[in-house]
Amino acid sequence: MLNPAPVTEAIVAVLQAIPDLAAAMTVVDSSANALCRISSFHYLLGQEHRLAEAIYKMPAPSMLVVWDGTQGGNFDGQTVWKHRFHIYYRMGNAAGMTFPVGYEQLWWLTCNQPPSGSTVNIRYMPLYPGLDIMDTPSVAHALDEDMVDRFVGTLIFPEVGDQ
Repeated sequence: MLNPAPVTEAIVAVLQAIPDLAAAMTVVDSSANALCRISSFHYLLGQEHRLAEAIYKMPAPSMLVVWDGTQGGNFDGQTVWKHRFHIYYRMGNAAGMTFPVGYEQLWWLTCNQPPSGSTVNIRYMPLYPGLDIMDTPSVAHALDEDMVDRFVGTLIFPEVGDQ
C-alpha cells in the first residue's frame, strides 16, 4: 500500500500548476508577495492540529487537500486499494473582484483544466507511481460552523498492485 502523504502533496502540486485555479487562490500580502493558497493537511498528534479546526480557519480564498482514508479489497483483480482524498474549497469574496470565481467554476477548473505543461487534466493524469487514473470525481455542498457555504470535492485513486 502506498503512503498517502506524498500522494496528497502530488495532488497539491498538480492543483497549483493549473493556471486559472492557482490565480483564483492567490492573494497578495502586505509585502506585495503573491501567495497561492492551495495546501495540504497532514494528521499530526495533538488537538492543536485537528482537521475540523484547519477547515474552519481556512482563509478566503483557499483550498485544502486531505487524505480521507483507504479502502481495501480486490476490486477488479488488480486494484488492491482505493485512496480517497477530499479538497475543501473556500472561495474569495466576490465583492471588489473584477472576475469573481465561484464554487462551480473552481470545481470545473479542478477537473477540466490541464496543468501547465500538460495536455490532459487531473482526471486522466497519472499523479504518482503506482496509482491508476482516478475514478470519476464528485463534489458536495457543505456548511461551515458559521453557516457559510463551502464545497468539498472527492477524488478516489485506485492503486494497482500492492506497493
